[in-house]
Amino acid sequence: MENYIGQTLGGRYEVREVIGTGGMAIVYKAYCTVLNRYVAIKVLKEEYASDDEFRKRFYNEAQAVAKLSQNNIVSIYDVCQDGDGPEYIVMELCEGVTLKDYLRKKHHLTWQETLFFAQQVARALDHAHSRGIIHQDIKPQNIMLLRDGTAKVMDFGIASFANSQETRKVSSEAIGSVHYISPEQAKGITADFRTDLYSLGVVMYEMLTGTLPFRGDTAVAVVMQHLNTVPPVPSSIVPEIPKAMDEIVMHAMCANASQRYSSALDMYRDMERLRTNPNLVLNYSGHNSDLDATRAIRYDDEDATQLLRPVDEEQATKYVPRPQQETPAQQQRRVYQPVNDVDDEYEQEEPVHEVKRVKTKKKKGNGGKIVVGVIIVALLAAIAYMASGLMGESSKEMIEVPNFISLNYEEDVRNNSDYDAFRFDVETRKDSSGDYEDGEIVDQDPLEGEQVEEGSTITLTVISVEENDSEELVKVPSVIGKTFEDAQSALRARGLTASRKEESSESVQAGYVISTDPEPGEEIATGSTVTVIVSSGPANTNKTVPNLTGMTQSAAKSLLESMGLKLGAVTQEESDKPEGTVIGQTVASGTEVAEGTSVGITIAKAKGDNGGDGDDGNNGGDGGSGTSVSVTNSAVVVTLPSNHKDCQVAISVDGNQLYNHTVREGNLTATCKLSYGSGTHRIVVTVDGATVYDQDYNFG
Repeated sequence: MENYIGQTLGGRYEVREVIGTGGMAIVYKAYCTVLNRYVAIKVLKEEYASDDEFRKRFYNEAQAVAKLSQNNIVSIYDVCQDGDGPEYIVMELCEGVTLKDYLRKKHHLTWQETLFFAQQVARALDHAHSRGIIHQDIKPQNIMLLRDGTAKVMDFGIASFANSQETRKVSSEAIGSVHYISPEQAKGITADFRTDLYSLGVVMYEMLTGTLPFRGDTAVAVVMQHLNTVPPVPSSIVPEIPKAMDEIVMHAMCANASQRYSSALDMYRDMERLRTNPNLVLNYSGHNSDLDATRAIRYDDEDATQLLRPVDEEQATKYVPRPQQETPAQQQRRVYQPVNDVDDEYEQEEPVHEVKRVKTKKKKGNGGKIVVGVIIVALLAAIAYMASGLMGESSKEMIEVPNFISLNYEEDVRNNSDYDAFRFDVETRKDSSGDYEDGEIVDQDPLEGEQVEEGSTITLTVISVEENDSEELVKVPSVIGKTFEDAQSALRARGLTASRKEESSESVQAGYVISTDPEPGEEIATGSTVTVIVSSGPANTNKTVPNLTGMTQSAAKSLLESMGLKLGAVTQEESDKPEGTVIGQTVASGTEVAEGTSVGITIAKAKGDNGGDGDDGNNGGDGGSGTSVSVTNSAVVVTLPSNHKDCQVAISVDGNQLYNHTVREGNLTATCKLSYGSGTHRIVVTVDGATVYDQDYNFG
């Protein structure tokens, strides 16, 4: 197998590392030097490059996905051949874990999380089906979960076109994992869009319960369960699952396609109804019977030949190893085991051969209990037996496969004489999550307990731990002066994530980048987050107009100027209020205004006084004292007569004295700052022991 790491394909794709190995292709992570972004490149293995059937499947995937553009489907960018070099597909790089790996870690998901992922897959299928594409291989290995929770459907390698005249036969190449195939796929008849819905139902069953609905020691045994067995509803294994979820899953898994959902959109809508109403009742019928009548294989009356005599029920049961309904004790003992699949998007399944249709007569009485499908059980077993070359006597001893999962390949397996009867094919999977040890075996094919010939090859998936210091470094690009959207795109092209932070700026237009952290040119690990500082425009310089009521003109002017505002026009008006104090203002208190705004005031004058200009409060005040008090949310300001002598001013709030100072002759004001955010408080002001102000003030 040729290694393309370090090479440049097509003059633009720098191949960096292997990120997946499957039955017919190798997937590399590469960097596109033209568009400055990371991509995934799927290269057809050399041993299959000259095989027309494999090349057809390889290009079928590209042809299928090229028709699709949807967020939950992995995008294909290009299909290339590098001169005399390899044929390859360039596609979207999805960094995450497969649903299979996720299930291995979590065992099973909550029904809410199952809905979250299943709805995304249903949307992807609805889009593909609307373009005439049937995936035909929906399974956890072909669903990628990204870090943001997005589910991506991938590997359309055996997809078919709805208007194609080709009839696909069930074989090891034209079929997905036998655990997820629909009955029509198993029988080798033409499949439509509903075959994907059946497979999605099986995937949902596995997500909900941590186990597969159909399991067996051989592919034939699993296929026969798809055809003849109704599994227990998910809630019989996990009681917390709502009844409507049971109904959605079992409705999708009806053996008769005509009794399933008619479209992925209908299935999505039921899931959405359940998401908003956990007590939903759907009332789909026929899913709780011991054996759904739709599981019996139907036979055509014409061109049929009786091939085998019926077998008794006891003999037939060996192809259905799991009971239709399990006891609570059996459910408790069963734990999740990885299915017999290669742990990536391409896998070689045990061959499942097409079944020739047969016709038989139904017996009356007790004989009527034997369904026609029993004949097919025996027929399938015989065909599989012949196809595997075991009809005659074998010269090799059959031995049982031991468990290798969780062992260390180098320490426990490689040179262990206990395993001399096997050969090993090691597939490496890189991991930096910290969940596994270097060299740990996380998957095997065949599984523990299967019978194989002595000398058979066991495929082991072995973890290669990536150290943090081996992370690829990239330089932070300069995005200063760009919009945040453009900066985000530039960072994403380098494999970096942008985090937005806003700051005011007098020089940079709002919405444009001021700086980044780390700074441009600094080298950081791929996948790191760069903080992008974006201008929010000039800082807010607005001022809040104070309440000037009760203040003298001079005090009002001083307060306004201290806050960056100006005193506007001053008018007088007869009033019962203390003469010389403010009784009105042109801009209401609490109003936000620009710095430098003028605020006009109205000064009280005695009735019958022709007045003149407003004075500075020498003749005003409280009770003829000439002293005035102004209260705002931020301060109490006491204004004294201009001819006052040295005096003692005290200010209390709710009985707590906050200010007690001597105001010298010539100083006209005493100010006590306040910090009450809300509520009503009693404010008392005394001058030389005499109370000049005693009122409640509402701070809002």
